[in-house]
Amino acid sequence: MEFLSLLADQSITLWGQTYDIYLNWIGKLIRWLIESVGNVGMGVILFSLVLKVIVLPFDVSQRVTMRKQNVQMKENQEKMARLQKQYANNKDLYNQKVMEMYRENGFSVFSSCLPMLLSMIIFIVAIGAFNAYAQYAAITNYNMMVNEYNQTLVEYSPDLEAANGYTLTEDGSLLIVKGNGEEDYLYYTVPAFTEEGEPTKEYLQGAQKTYYVDTQKLLNSSHKAQIQLLLEQKDADGNAVYSEDMACKEYMISLAQEGVKNIYEEKISERTKFLWMKNIWMTDASYKHPISNYTDFESGVKNQKFDLNGKKAEFADLQTDVYGEAAYEIVTKKLDQQKNEANGYFILILLSVGTILLQQWISMRSQKEQTQYSTVDGQGAQQQKTTMIIMTVMFAFFSFMYSGAFSIYMIMSNLTSLLSTLVINKVVDRRLEKKAEEALQARYNQRFPGRVYKNGEEDKKGKNK
Repeated sequence: MEFLSLLADQSITLWGQTYDIYLNWIGKLIRWLIESVGNVGMGVILFSLVLKVIVLPFDVSQRVTMRKQNVQMKENQEKMARLQKQYANNKDLYNQKVMEMYRENGFSVFSSCLPMLLSMIIFIVAIGAFNAYAQYAAITNYNMMVNEYNQTLVEYSPDLEAANGYTLTEDGSLLIVKGNGEEDYLYYTVPAFTEEGEPTKEYLQGAQKTYYVDTQKLLNSSHKAQIQLLLEQKDADGNAVYSEDMACKEYMISLAQEGVKNIYEEKISERTKFLWMKNIWMTDASYKHPISNYTDFESGVKNQKFDLNGKKAEFADLQTDVYGEAAYEIVTKKLDQQKNEANGYFILILLSVGTILLQQWISMRSQKEQTQYSTVDGQGAQQQKTTMIIMTVMFAFFSFMYSGAFSIYMIMSNLTSLLSTLVINKVVDRRLEKKAEEALQARYNQRFPGRVYKNGEEDKKGKNK
């Protein structure tokens, strides 16, 4: 047991099993698009466009109805103005008259509200999906770092296939596997054994591992020069900071952390950066960082569902210490620069707020007459302005709360809504003008058969004939 105690002093924990965040079908669609495109930013843009195409029929229906209602109000603005004066003191009766006019022209308030409600539901679902995928990306990237940390140490550990023996402690929880003729040791915390008392290969592969640092072997290896630098460090009193054993242990931990830094710079950074942002799954803000501190990391993932062999599992139910603060700080220790540098510069936040403000303003302008006469006292326009302010503040809140990827989604959604509003207004106005001309021509034909009426000009030509 004394020997085991000495080994424990020179042991380095290899962190346990990692897990993925559970994704619903929308999250899986986001993942598939990103992996198919090969660029995270373009994948988010493509997903935004796909989702907008799904919502577009409802959006078009709503905007067509609202535009028709506005044109109808404009054509009847003299009548509506008289009704406002006539029922200035009776709002209920005024609203009744407005509803009667809607019914006469085949308009339904419900028909314009239903598409908006459906779009809002899809929007809320999208928020949840983006948030879940942002945490999925955070966990996936962290898992890659943990695996690299473990693998760096495992490379210096004896191969299971080459192991020629083991020693079991009295409590049956610690197994030491000795390498083939080498003074290397690897600990396995084995949860259970077979009925014969022998650990199976599957148990060994899945068990918690601890790397044992062989001091003498390291001091005689190619790492000797780096370890010597640690041994030369002195404290304020001139005493050595590290013993040989502790210097070797510290060096191996540092080596594993260097592996984490390398995989972040070579792979993870490429997976997460987009334009000026270091990490698209973090907020585009200077107070956010490409690698979050543990408090933010934990708060982001602890309320998520994890994928445990295809089943949902709570954060607290995971039988691993890999997501604890100790593991997180050790694994990410050499990423302090990424924990402190700005992730972005508020550009996407400003764009998302600016595009929703512009989209709301264009929509409000295209419904000028409708909002003017929607209430007996003309307060409809003021109410819409208030709604515009609320929507803008809400989108600003979402932009600050969620990732840069979600801001990209909002910007794309706002821009497509803006373009669809302009196009729909133009098309509806032309169609209504054409119908009005056809109706006027039909009435004119009854009075003057064979003559064509168009702005009064061809009528004169007809008379000249």
